[in-house]
Amino acid sequence: MDDDRRRDAGAARPPAAAIDRPRLTEILDRGHAFTLISGPAGAGKSVLLSQWAWSLRESGVAVVRLALDERVTNIHLLLRELLARLLERHLVTDVETTHAVLRGFDSVRDPVARIRAAVADITEPCVILIDNAEQAGDMPLLDLTAELLAASPRLRIAVATRRSIVPRTLRALAATDAGVIGPAQLLFTADEARTVIERASGRPQPQLAMDGVAALPLGARMLGIAAVTHGGPLDAATADVQQVADAMLAGLLRSDDPADFQEFLLQTAVPGIVTSDVVARLGWEGVAGRHLERAELSGLGMWEAADGGPAFVYTPALREALIRRLDRRPVEATAPIRRIVAAWAFEHGRHLEALSNALRARDYALASRFGRESWFLLSRTCPRDVEVLLQRESPLVLVRHPVLATVMALVLMRLGHRLRAFAYFQSAASTLRRQGADDDRVERFWMLSIAVLAERLAGQFRRSDVTADRVAETYDALTPAQRADCIGVTALLLSNCGLSHLFAGRLEDAVAVLEQGMAIRVSENVTFLEDGVVLRMPDDDGGWYHCAAVLAGIHAMRGRLAEARRILEEIAEADPPLAWRFDHFGIMEQLARAHIAVAAHDLDGARSRVAAVAHHLGTTELWPYIVSVQSEIEVRAGRGPEALLAVERALERGANSATSEAAAARLTVAHGLALLALGDPRAAERVLATVRVRSPGAHAVDAFRALLTGDDARAFADGEAARREAEDSGDTQWLGLSLLTVGVAAARLGRDRIGAQAMSFAAAIMREEDTSAPIALFDPDALTAARQISDPSVRDEIDRHVARSAGTRPFPPMPPPVTLTTRELAVMRQLRRTSSTASIAEALFVSPNTVKVQRRSAYRKLGAATREQALLRGAELGLFGDDDPPAPPASRGPAME
Repeated sequence: MDDDRRRDAGAARPPAAAIDRPRLTEILDRGHAFTLISGPAGAGKSVLLSQWAWSLRESGVAVVRLALDERVTNIHLLLRELLARLLERHLVTDVETTHAVLRGFDSVRDPVARIRAAVADITEPCVILIDNAEQAGDMPLLDLTAELLAASPRLRIAVATRRSIVPRTLRALAATDAGVIGPAQLLFTADEARTVIERASGRPQPQLAMDGVAALPLGARMLGIAAVTHGGPLDAATADVQQVADAMLAGLLRSDDPADFQEFLLQTAVPGIVTSDVVARLGWEGVAGRHLERAELSGLGMWEAADGGPAFVYTPALREALIRRLDRRPVEATAPIRRIVAAWAFEHGRHLEALSNALRARDYALASRFGRESWFLLSRTCPRDVEVLLQRESPLVLVRHPVLATVMALVLMRLGHRLRAFAYFQSAASTLRRQGADDDRVERFWMLSIAVLAERLAGQFRRSDVTADRVAETYDALTPAQRADCIGVTALLLSNCGLSHLFAGRLEDAVAVLEQGMAIRVSENVTFLEDGVVLRMPDDDGGWYHCAAVLAGIHAMRGRLAEARRILEEIAEADPPLAWRFDHFGIMEQLARAHIAVAAHDLDGARSRVAAVAHHLGTTELWPYIVSVQSEIEVRAGRGPEALLAVERALERGANSATSEAAAARLTVAHGLALLALGDPRAAERVLATVRVRSPGAHAVDAFRALLTGDDARAFADGEAARREAEDSGDTQWLGLSLLTVGVAAARLGRDRIGAQAMSFAAAIMREEDTSAPIALFDPDALTAARQISDPSVRDEIDRHVARSAGTRPFPPMPPPVTLTTRELAVMRQLRRTSSTASIAEALFVSPNTVKVQRRSAYRKLGAATREQALLRGAELGLFGDDDPPAPPASRGPAME
């Protein structure tokens, strides 16, 4: 702990040009749990925090200083930084859990709860300082501080912001033990202003000249410089902060100053912090120490602790003034500087800063490179900032550069703007198609991978599937050296191709490409080359995990549970960040675990797995798979209404994005099962008949429906057809249901040999995959006949699975199928045209008495008492041909013109 504090003290020190302000530090030392420092730019807030931090460290108090800047742009990132600092300074008790939370923190759903748990048991009193808080907004930050202070009485927090104190801020402050340092207190007194002016000018100031002076600290420094450069005073107290900063720079950057000092200030103002690395890249390594010392003495900034050593941070107002001065130059002159800073920022994980500088350099190729390699982090960590950044560009830029359009679409998806994202995905997909294939295979691999994503999320599933094939072909053609250029995210891109195959219904191809992605494991930093600049990007195996999660999900939904369990064991051994496993990346893993829980008839466990990712409904393309599992669980629990409600809500207009025919077919199967659970086999039959693609599930459930209604002959025939289709597709889940349907139907029909074979095959599948899922759909009484014709070993297997799912009856007794004789059906069809008995008799060439007899018989079978009831029931059962005209409406008086 002492070593940590000494390192911090060496990295950050009070600004050399600053004066002590005991009247302000006394307020900070009063012991308030929370202190708010509010004042305009140039008011000395950062300097005050640095001075107080130094005195606290000298007293042995643990200090964690944070600031919102180009790297930490929002509260989520601020919390991640706080957790990392607490861990680094050994202030947390449960180090292992904190490490686990920090890994994948960008995907944590409730970061405040995680931080609250971490600070609840901090090892010693700690002061948290947060600078530049205006970037996060007042109320969110005040709410956060209240949460942290409530979690631990050993915490104290001080926040510096440019925002003014408003009534709602005061109400929040009144609810806690708070102190306030406002703009009036931050202004220099006459004595403080005289001291600073004398230091800056090197000239004594008469007492009379300083009477009544009250200026911003930045303004006081400017007054001192003005006394030297202009030979007379300037009114800094009434000047705008921007004018003050510009005037101060004009004073500092005098014509007699060395040109290299001026250029040094302008170039080093571009990065968010000035480190030895970025200084060396900009070509100032030999003179940087001397120039930074002069900048510090002039009050341009101060030294702070940063990753990898001390860093010089310019005063925000002065940095903005330097950048304004730099931007007066042509873009062509500043572009090389911004490219260097962009490469440095990207390598150091400052992805937003890298993208911003590449765009300001108008190097859209470099911006596209950064975008395609860090789109996931950008969309997870700072989507709002990326949206604002890209909106500043001309729409033509996003049209011409599809990678940037795709990044824009992804951040909009993250923000919940699906319709706006859809337009950008379509634009990117269209542009990529027009561009054609690149001769550079590596570039072709990248661009085709982006096209796969853009096309699929634009609803172009077939086209995305074809492009995914081209990605796989291109990757296979890469040399080992070429693969090294893109290996860091190759697995992630291949998992993207696997998803496109999944939505196209090509599950075997999806499995193949995902297994290829799982073969890519990276344990060291990955090197990219871009115009001679080395870009090092750490790989965290996120792509491998996504491949594994999707692969486990596909195996599970196909009933290949043994393979799914094997993949899940590999995931457990790899120990990916816990947050990933419940984020978009982890949806398929949780669905795989839900399928396995269903196989063990652990419906509560399965329900909890689905609930862990159900919050993604409305924001993920995987919604049909979530809803289908969700509905199936409720069906198996005997909760038909809840199962149907889950499907119907998902299908409501605007609830979810468009999906492919293959994914829709899976949802339709779940819909059919839900209708069966409600005792409506006819509606289930109609729904299942709408499936327009090859679907073993739809055919297996339809055969099962026939079995439930007592139509054993049809159940046997349809079950055999479903069995063959499931065998051809390798879908073990529906193969088991088809075999059991055939076995039960055959036993009822007296076809014992075929029934015994089907039951034996079904038992073997259930034993191999260790699943009770198919047999749990059957009423135990319905299995009696099939059990009797089976071998003893098969009977034991059936009994074991029946015992596992005992107590559930997913489907109520179904009404027997209604069958009308040829004459009855003919009469009913005529009744659709007319209610006249004589007309029907004349049309059918029979007597009126025969018509009456057949009509009464048909009414009895249909359970109807009137013509309208009989026709409605017959239509529900599908007894009438689709070409028959509907019955004419009853006369209700003269027609209205």
